Amino acid sequence: MKQRPLMLATCRHHPALTNSDELLATHLGSLGATVAVVSWDEVAPAELAGVTICLRSTWDYHKRVSEFRDWIGALHAQRVTLVNPAETVLWNMDKAYLLWLAARGIAIPDTQWIAPGESFDVPRLLASAGWDRAVLKPRISATAYGTHLVSAATTLDHDERLALSRAGALLQAFVPEIQSDGEMSLVFIDGSFSHAVRKRPSPGDFRVQHEFGGTVAASVASEAMQAFSVRVLATIPVPWTYARVDLVDTPGGPLLMELELIEPDLFFGPGNDGAQRLAAALCPAGTC
Repeated sequence: MKQRPLMLATCRHHPALTNSDELLATHLGSLGATVAVVSWDEVAPAELAGVTICLRSTWDYHKRVSEFRDWIGALHAQRVTLVNPAETVLWNMDKAYLLWLAARGIAIPDTQWIAPGESFDVPRLLASAGWDRAVLKPRISATAYGTHLVSAATTLDHDERLALSRAGALLQAFVPEIQSDGEMSLVFIDGSFSHAVRKRPSPGDFRVQHEFGGTVAASVASEAMQAFSVRVLATIPVPWTYARVDLVDTPGGPLLMELELIEPDLFFGPGNDGAQRLAAALCPAGTC
């Protein structure tokens, strides 16, 4: 049987696979897949007939939004198999999906929305909401890009305001448990819960990403966290093969911080079989 080509998409600033995704590539190879690791913008969609693309570390899309959207649309037009599919990627790019989910009963932090191009005044927004501090972030963002912990005394320079106004922004009430307990990431593969990690910020920070000193450790997700995550995924209107539900547990129950369906780190490693499960989903029996 002819081998089925499979592309793991990265980006020009992170062209190599992460250690986690190296495990995925190894398991894909063991299933007979021909695996290529390519920056997403290095190959024209018209040249990808018959290729399955799995988005992995495409970690510059939030800075090249129009170009990335066009590429995703062209893949769809060329009927290239994309995992997760184009409709899912486009739905998940804008954090307005949180507003959509909140309207359907999913708990998120209290949030104020700023439309693209809309001027905003942080002290006024905080005062109107009755918040001492909040997290301000672009609606299209990754790895905490353009994200600020703000108070009435915060000032933003021109470039920072531009990044926030370009795609619109959201101002969320600060959730103190993010500093005391960290954020849980629950990973789902092919319809089922796979594994979880706890991400903690460095002392004094609020960002859990490793670029800012955050740490990650395997963890056990409670039944309540799993049930909440399952409800989130059952609510969304788009299909997925992999998903990461980022939540913070609070006295009132879990809050959804992000639903990652585009290019999340899936934290494959010792103690979980996530890489094997995703490889099997990408290469069902007899297709690789």
